[in-house]
Amino acid sequence: MADVYGPVSDHFLHHLNKRPKRNDAIIRQVEALGDTGSFGGKAFSDEKLTNTPIVFIHGNSDSALKYENHPFQTGFNDVIKYFMDKDYTLAELYGITYGNRSMAHSFSNFMQCEYFQLQRRFLEFVLHYTKSAQVNIVAHSMGATIARRIIKGGQYTTSTESCDLGHDLTKRVNTFISIASANYGMCICEHALAFAACGMETGFHPGTCTGTSCDSQDYKSTENCGDVKYSSTLMDLNKDGKKVAGFVASLWSEDDEIIGNLVWGRHTSLVPHSDMRKIYTNLSHMDMKSSTAADQYNIIRMNDQKFTFADSTEY
Repeated sequence: MADVYGPVSDHFLHHLNKRPKRNDAIIRQVEALGDTGSFGGKAFSDEKLTNTPIVFIHGNSDSALKYENHPFQTGFNDVIKYFMDKDYTLAELYGITYGNRSMAHSFSNFMQCEYFQLQRRFLEFVLHYTKSAQVNIVAHSMGATIARRIIKGGQYTTSTESCDLGHDLTKRVNTFISIASANYGMCICEHALAFAACGMETGFHPGTCTGTSCDSQDYKSTENCGDVKYSSTLMDLNKDGKKVAGFVASLWSEDDEIIGNLVWGRHTSLVPHSDMRKIYTNLSHMDMKSSTAADQYNIIRMNDQKFTFADSTEY
């Protein structure tokens, strides 16, 4: 029988329900998606935390936990098992599903307030619930973009919507691990503007440059198109010059069939101002999430302090 990690514990849900209006989106998601939609929380009130909590954020059309045996909806099961085989408990590991968990609709998903607000409130609540001074964040693919945006906080405004994501939480994030992310867009989106996921405003469009290939290893901005303008949401994230955590690690594969590698001469999976990078070979896009659990653990342990209480826990 497979290990069951979800949904969030009754203890966690009980505390969510103390502020039902503010936590409505989380509560509805937990109830709607059942065992595979969320995880984390204490088993009993007096359970003690010894490790800094970790929030996991999945990628486009994936799930917090394995869903329906689909190869692109494997969730974080393998990673959770690895961490729990070490010294973590579910009181220290958290995640919630955003989006529709349907690969058929993956090109319809884009960076939007609904996703940002759900994950931002979940992050805030984990900090409040655990009373931890900091958290660590592990994010895969589109989840890394969501993580960067919700840590940054502030007003997120597009041509169709606007939402307030709260104050900057950079100091509350100890380690941020970005796995197979697309910080400068994706070359597969260059000629796919019709799809929301590839949009120039809220998608992963890499921009265009005629006469050369988006993923060319020979691209030189001074000789080709200069600094290519790409997705405005991504450009906004990349321009502020700030790290999103005390320690930032970027992990990617040269054999990622979704993200690729280079975008107009830049490694798209390299988060600006990263403290470390690790490049893999022979790992697919989804392998990068599940097969790097040992490295995720080691990076966090390398930088992590033991659990520390926050001065204030109210959100």
